[in-house]
Parts: sequence; C-alpha cells; structure tokens
Amino acid sequence: MRIRNRNKVTMKDIAEEAGVTLSTVSRVLSQKPGYAEETREKIFGVANRLKYRPNALIRGMQTGHTGMAGVMVPASGFYSGIVDGMHQVFVNNNTIMLLSWNIRIESNREDTLERQIIHQMVDLRADGIILRPGSEEFERPYFEEIWERDIPLILVDRHLTKISTHFVGTDDQAGGRAAAEHLIALGHRSMLFVGAHQSVSTSRGREEGFRRVMSQSPNAYCRSLVYQAETIRDDLAALLGGENAPTAIFCYNDETARKIESVLRAAGISIPKDVSLIGFGNMPVYDEQLPLTTFDQHQSEIGKTAAELYLECTSAETRSSPQIRMIKPDLIIRSSTAPLG
Repeated sequence: MRIRNRNKVTMKDIAEEAGVTLSTVSRVLSQKPGYAEETREKIFGVANRLKYRPNALIRGMQTGHTGMAGVMVPASGFYSGIVDGMHQVFVNNNTIMLLSWNIRIESNREDTLERQIIHQMVDLRADGIILRPGSEEFERPYFEEIWERDIPLILVDRHLTKISTHFVGTDDQAGGRAAAEHLIALGHRSMLFVGAHQSVSTSRGREEGFRRVMSQSPNAYCRSLVYQAETIRDDLAALLGGENAPTAIFCYNDETARKIESVLRAAGISIPKDVSLIGFGNMPVYDEQLPLTTFDQHQSEIGKTAAELYLECTSAETRSSPQIRMIKPDLIIRSSTAPLG
C-alpha cells in the first residue's frame, strides 16, 4: 500500500480511493453539474477523509483569482490600525493578506527593496496590491509591473502626484482647516506650521488647509518651518524671539509635535501658557505631563475603506477609473492648547 503524505494529497489520490477518473474528481470538486448525487457524496467523502485542500495557486491560474491581497505598509504603530481595518474586511470576504513592509534600511536601497517585494507579490499572483509608498516621487514606470498585468493598485495614506491610481487616506486639508479654526477661536493670530518636505503629501495637504483659513482671517499670520533635527532649536529660537512671535504651533504629525514640545521645554517656554501646540495622528501619549491636542485619523476606517475598494476592483470585469476616498479626521482637544493670554 502506498504511503501518502497527507500534506500533499492530490486529486489523483482522491480518484484512486474513490475509483473514478481524475477528470470526474476535478469537475465534482469544482461544483460542475451532471454527476449523480451518489458519485458526488463519495468523492467529497474521500476528500474530507484525506483532508484534501485545493492548491490555491493552481486554482488561481484556472480562475484568475487566488484570494490573496498583496499589502505593503511601513512597520509602525500608526499603520497597525490600518492593517487591522483591512483584516476585518478581508477575513469576512475569504481573502487573505500577503503582508510585507517597506521599512527604510538605506535610503538608496528603498526603491530596490519595494520593487523586489512588488515583484514577489505579482509572482505569487496576488489579485491586487495595497501600498503605502516609501517615496512620493515615484514615476509611472515604477508601477508598470502591476498595470501591465491588470492588477488593481490602491495607495493608502500618501498620495502620489505623478501617477493616477486609486487612493484611500485622510482628508488632510480638512484637518488643516480645523486646526486653524480651533486656534483662531482661541484668539491666536500669529502661528507657525511645522511640516516635512513639500514632496510629503500629508504635510502639504495639512499646511494648505491651515493656510487657507488663515488667509481668510483678519490679522492672522502664518509662517512655515520644515523640521530638521540639526537646526530646529535655532530655528524656533529665532522665530519665538523675533517680531510677531507665534503664539500657536501646528505640527503635521504627533511625532514632530512631541519633538517641538521637548525643544520648547528646554528653552523654558510653557505649553500652553506661552505657546499652544497641536499635533496630528492621535498616537499613544508618551509623556502624560502634556496631553496633546491632536487629530484622530481613524486608521481602522482607512483600512476598511481600502479593503472594500480592493474587493470592488478585483471583482470588476474591467479596470475602473481611479477613485479617491477620503476619511475626515476629528479634532481631539486636550490641554496643549488654550486661549491666548
């Protein structure tokens, strides 16, 4: 008697046990009509007894769908909420995530690393790819490997201006507007936005929304500063010691806000007595001494929306035009902001 490896039970094994042809087993397991109920029960009974599992890759080649979603996001706390939201949707729709992350190891290797991961997902026949790109300056050829095979691509969190594809993320401009409205309502008129390089879409969008409200407010004034660890102390000292010194600072994310808080404290500047401070992201509070006014970006909702859009795209018969779905952030007011004076 042949010893069978139960981890590699095949349809041929089932055919031998059931005493039918291989093609009969294949058609019955694929739920094809035209077979007697007795034959169907016999084949499924043998398959269950042998603990047969279909080969997903072969089935994917036959049907065009593997039920695998390629997901690549950074390995950080903020994105764990997005991944959790995706998982909630996928687990209820017979889809499994092929999850990897584009952590920055060496700046000159990041593009190569991401391409390698994308190629592996394509080779494993992922039905589509959800990606938070490590760089926002990728050109269209970077993604040709995906589009040439009609694989849906959905970007999350950060938008790429040089290509047109599906996107799910935070309504950054709405957040910027809400930050400005909150500070103006507290009486502040001279403000500072601390962000990242202009190529970072999240920073750019939040600053645009912030400035739009400021431009429409009488006597309001806003300056901008790109956060650089080497110069931030001198940059802030010059602004806070000069004419029309800012009384409120809006940072494009919580991590930057915490760093600004540390610099201000070291300089003897009290928050919010001397300067109000707002972050963005509602990340865990690392220093309970100053509960930070910030924005909840609803990461789980971003993940759910991305997964739902993914399922729509992968089930569509033709490629749909790029869709953009924004999640509105909610302002969470804590004790780092206060009325002027």
